[in-house]
Amino acid sequence: MKFYVSVDMEGIAGIALKEQITRGEALYQEARQLLTDEVNAVVEALVQAGGEEIVVKDAHGSGYNFLFDRLHPAATYVVGPLAIASRFPKLDSSFDGALLIGYHGMAGTEGAMLDHSWSFADIYGLEFNGSPIGEIGFEALLFGLHDVPILFVSGDDKTCAEAKHLLDTVFTYETKTATGRHSGLLKAPKRVQSEIGEAVKEAVRRRGECRPYRAAGPYEMKIMYMNTSLADSRDYSGQDAVRLDGRTKRITDTDLLRLLSRTFA
Repeated sequence: MKFYVSVDMEGIAGIALKEQITRGEALYQEARQLLTDEVNAVVEALVQAGGEEIVVKDAHGSGYNFLFDRLHPAATYVVGPLAIASRFPKLDSSFDGALLIGYHGMAGTEGAMLDHSWSFADIYGLEFNGSPIGEIGFEALLFGLHDVPILFVSGDDKTCAEAKHLLDTVFTYETKTATGRHSGLLKAPKRVQSEIGEAVKEAVRRRGECRPYRAAGPYEMKIMYMNTSLADSRDYSGQDAVRLDGRTKRITDTDLLRLLSRTFA
C-alpha cells in the first residue's frame, strides 16, 4: 500500500505558541524535535499497517522543519517551498490514502489554537464556493484531484471537528484540547507518540469507508486580506478577478487546480 502524509506544525503535541513554530525563535529547535518524533510515530504505524511506499511532505512554512538525521528511514521526505500545482510531488491515483498530521483550525475558529488560513500575516480568511475553507479543505481538494481520500487528520479538538464536518468519514486524533489561540490542555508528547500509531492503523484498516473530497465547478474563491494595503497589491484584471471591498478579492475559474494556484498569487 502507498500513503501520502502531509505534516504541519501547529497541531503537533506540545506546541502552543507562535515562537515554537517560527524559525529563529528560541523555542523553535525544541518544536522541531517534537515534530520529528510525532512524524516518526506515524511512519512506523504505517509500516506496521502494511505501507510499502510512504511519502511525507513538510508542509509548514519554509518546508525545512524536520530534524533530518532523526527521521524514520522507511519514508521519503518532501521538503522546501513548492507551488500549489506541484505541492505534493509524486502524488497520483495509485496512493491508497492521505494523512494530515499536526494541522490546525481555519482562521476565525473560536477557541482554536494557532488558527489561521495559510498565512498568519496576509490572509484573514478564505471562502470556497460560498463556504469558509481552511488548510484541511485546501489539501483535501488537491488530493481529491487524484482520487486520493483523506484517511486521517490530527491536531487540536477544533481541527478534528473541522475535518469531520468537511470530510464526513475521516479518522482523527486529538493531540490537545484548545481553549484559545495560545492556550489549552496539552497531552504529553510521549503519550501522543504512543497513542497516535494505533489511531493511524485503525484509519488504514477502515480506509474503505473514506472517499475523495471533490467539488463541482465552476469554482469561486474569496480571499479576505488582513488589511487594505495587502489587497491593494493584488491583480484585479478581468471578470475572473475582482475586488469586492477594501479587503476582499474574488477569483473564479472552471479549472479547480488553476483556481487553487491563483489563490495566493
